Amino acid sequence: MGLWSLKFLVQDNSKYLYLDSFEDIDGYLSISLFKYENNKKNLTKSHFFINFDNTNLVNFWIIEIILDTKSSIKVIKNKLNSLEKDLRIKTKNYKEKLVFDTLNITEIKPRNWLKENRKSFPPIFVNNFYIYGSHVVKNCLANKIPIKIDASVAFGTGSHETTKCCLNALTFLFKFFKPNKILDYGCGTGILGIAAKKKFKRSKLFLVDIDKNALGLTKINLKINGVKSNFIYLSDKYFLQKIKKPNYYDLVFANILFNPLYCFAPSFGAIVKRNNYLIISGFLKEEIPFIIGRYNKFGFKVKKIFLLNEWGALLLKKI
Repeated sequence: MGLWSLKFLVQDNSKYLYLDSFEDIDGYLSISLFKYENNKKNLTKSHFFINFDNTNLVNFWIIEIILDTKSSIKVIKNKLNSLEKDLRIKTKNYKEKLVFDTLNITEIKPRNWLKENRKSFPPIFVNNFYIYGSHVVKNCLANKIPIKIDASVAFGTGSHETTKCCLNALTFLFKFFKPNKILDYGCGTGILGIAAKKKFKRSKLFLVDIDKNALGLTKINLKINGVKSNFIYLSDKYFLQKIKKPNYYDLVFANILFNPLYCFAPSFGAIVKRNNYLIISGFLKEEIPFIIGRYNKFGFKVKKIFLLNEWGALLLKKI
């Protein structure tokens, strides 16, 4: 089965009318809307069907229709002309003028989508960690710690800034601290717990998530990375009582979101031992003062702040 792409530009005030008007075209599969970036070098009449020579394109959108059969150009042309007439009747100040003289449909060439997806996840280097997917055949360098993680439905492939910030915090902490009990709360793929276990080989690793699919992936990732843990818990609540042990953990990770992190401050304050550490992330730079102020109230002081682009992580010490 072949696929064809039809693209054209519309003004901002009419985009939704066009979105709702093409489902009856023969071979219709889907329609997408993209904000047009005002760069005329990327716009040609063979790709987009509008006379742009004397047009201000600031408030234009790209509509792309995907078809599984090469529909009649005449049918599509008539449909677009009809929509234009309707818009002129309904909107007195409507100034859109579509030109269809170069209207055509571009065939989408067959592609290996699995291969294309894997290209989006090249190996990642974060300090001395080497994070890679199963599609990578290149051997890890001798001075790097390998972590094999495939892209999946769970968060944590190493590509996001918050994960990188947490790994940077872990590398920094390794210089002067050796934890015994480590908790990765909201573990996702398990990447942070795996990284910590590879750094601190004699430690006990506890992993918790509210998503059973994430925990299934965590178990797989633990196995392929040669990491053992008998403490993997599914939490049906925000904070599972089974892991809520007072003054129990030497190191806790939580790379989740701002709101739960804000709420969990008293719980983390209760389970982290004095003079031990908490690494948290999942918030923007401008949110850091609010997180610091909140955690100060529960006995944590900032050891170091890690920033990457608009995101941040905190290494906090329980006093």
